[in-house]
Amino acid sequence: MKIGIVSNSKICIPLLGYLSNIQAGVTLYFAKSAQSDISEHDLAGFCSTNGIAFYAENNRAELYNWQQVHQPDIIFVTGYAHKIDVLQLLGVPMGIYNIHYGSLPQYRGPAPVFWQLKNGEAQLGLSIHVLTDKFDAGTVVWEQSIKNEEYHNYSYINQLFSELQVRGVAEIIAKLSQKQPLLNKEQNLTHTNYYKKPQLADVIINWGKMPAKQILDLIKACTPWNNGAGTLINGFEFKILDAQLATEDNVSQTPGTIIVLDNSFKVACLNGAILNIKYFNINNTCVPARYAGFYGLKTGQIFSSEL
Repeated sequence: MKIGIVSNSKICIPLLGYLSNIQAGVTLYFAKSAQSDISEHDLAGFCSTNGIAFYAENNRAELYNWQQVHQPDIIFVTGYAHKIDVLQLLGVPMGIYNIHYGSLPQYRGPAPVFWQLKNGEAQLGLSIHVLTDKFDAGTVVWEQSIKNEEYHNYSYINQLFSELQVRGVAEIIAKLSQKQPLLNKEQNLTHTNYYKKPQLADVIINWGKMPAKQILDLIKACTPWNNGAGTLINGFEFKILDAQLATEDNVSQTPGTIIVLDNSFKVACLNGAILNIKYFNINNTCVPARYAGFYGLKTGQIFSSEL
């Protein structure tokens, strides 16, 4: 069986490694871009070491030529920024599937991990679906979810899902090879949500409206790719990388009020809750909270929610 992988990200590496280990005939189409999290050189080196055919995209039209030249029996897309014209990908007998790091149809769109974390979902989903001419709309053939743990963040979940996708691909290939039916679950359109890429307003803490739990969820969703959840102090950008709900008695300060005492750095939230800040980022520098006073933070200052 010849297997084609289309990706623009290092999240494809665990899948490539698995396919190489089982000695599958695999070829990678690397859609390099300015936003790629791995260089062409590094990924080409990995492929060369593992006996994987490698092709780097120069323009989007090359995808269809690549498919015609290599003629894979099945294609999996895991991380690709552009819409694919499925009608031009002719002659893929076992199908073309997109690996989507979100539950479907609840989390369609390009950043499902961010939105699942920000929304505080109890379960975080990964779906593999048939590629169609509409984004994330095809029949789901495999799905899995994991519990959303306190220690999870954006980077951790992307790494975890890059490994979990291997199980999905392995099961799909096994079933198709044995001529067994796949899940073939049609998406319930009454539950459809499409989320765009997060914008500035989506990564800013609104102290006056967001309870402590929502702030903690936002921190997880923004770390590390955005260097944490954003806020403003005296007009300067300030980001919180790690925090936890404090166990002290509730306070009556205005939400966003800073409390710096000894080596602690805390912030008042809605309903009298307190966040105990562990790490923050200022001027692109990650700083332990115990040094908050050295950066001019004082008790009584108030973080702003206004952009």
